[in-house]
Amino acid sequence: MKKFTTLVAIDFSKSCYAVLAKALDFTQKMSGELHVVHVVESSFFSKKIDLDSIKERGFNELIKNFSTIKKENYHCVSGKIKVEVSNTAKILNADVIIMGNSGETHFLSELLMGSHTKEIIKHAQTPVLVMKIDHEIEYKNILVLTDLSDESANAIKKIAEFFPNSNINLINLYYLPLDNRINTYGFEEEDLKEYKESVEKQSRKNIDAFLKSLALAKEIKITASAINSSLNPKLFEEEVSHIGHDLLAIHATQNVSFFAFDILENSTVDVFVLK
Repeated sequence: MKKFTTLVAIDFSKSCYAVLAKALDFTQKMSGELHVVHVVESSFFSKKIDLDSIKERGFNELIKNFSTIKKENYHCVSGKIKVEVSNTAKILNADVIIMGNSGETHFLSELLMGSHTKEIIKHAQTPVLVMKIDHEIEYKNILVLTDLSDESANAIKKIAEFFPNSNINLINLYYLPLDNRINTYGFEEEDLKEYKESVEKQSRKNIDAFLKSLALAKEIKITASAINSSLNPKLFEEEVSHIGHDLLAIHATQNVSFFAFDILENSTVDVFVLK
């Protein structure tokens, strides 16, 4: 049977060590194996780069704080970060890539969130867990944004495998496009009420049917709800504030939407992105 495999992308910043410590604890609880990857961007030193020397120095630095990490589990490669992290995960058949929200320095976090983190998520076929805050990787309540697709169903089943003891709350967002045009279009208040009730009822019916179709084990604690949303990422957390959660999970296609990335950036809790 394949061992659960975690891959942690590091840049040797202080923040990445905090992420690595949490990832190591999480992997041990999963009875799994942890691998570490550091990518030296090929343009960084041009022809002066000595990858073997950098790898040796990097590993010596790594084991100062993490003596249990095996040398063969440390991967130092040269190339584009988004490509090499994804390739390493693929070679290892990793179950999850774990990385921090900030990069080499905290004041660069916005820049790196807009480049490295996004690019890795876009390129990787492996689920990516982005740690936003320093805490154990042990979630009590997971909020899952679903579009009710078969791909989303598969992602939810994977979440249930990763976190079998968590409460999983599915939400499906629906939008009422007439809200701000009702007066212009000349509809009566009663028409608007009837329209809203109809959309809400259908949305509720859709997600209830979706939840039933998942056919998860009885011990999995899972609920589902449909929420009227503005589809404005900056308002998303306010719209779901009544559903307490310490992890937000998003299923995304290869072409990750701007909406998903904006939610990722604005989230104050960790975000798990699956494809």
